[in-house]
Amino acid sequence: MLNKQDFYNALNRDIEIVRGDTLSFCFELVGLQGATPDFTFTCKDHYDGDIVFSADNESGISLDNYNEANDTALFTVWIDPNKTKDLELTRYYYDLEMRLDDDVITLMRGRFTLLYDVTRG
Repeated sequence: MLNKQDFYNALNRDIEIVRGDTLSFCFELVGLQGATPDFTFTCKDHYDGDIVFSADNESGISLDNYNEANDTALFTVWIDPNKTKDLELTRYYYDLEMRLDDDVITLMRGRFTLLYDVTRG
């Protein structure tokens, strides 16, 4: 069971990356009491549009470290560059959702913008 006062929903953060580059970032959660939730990072062309790409515990989101003394877990989101290399240079939308037992918490959401790459053209 989550310690619910340790969580709040939806940190709004826009992401800009160069098309075909790897997206990687870490996030830390406190209060999971050793549990490993299910995570999904989803990118869509519009809020209610088709999924452009996604990542989850099986394909891109992993637990890197758990500190039992302070109940802190460090996770990494890693999006393979092949998932963006053929996409249009435009703005998409994303969210990062956590599911544990009956709880569903959107941790992050925002715009996901693909930028042009000068080197690879």
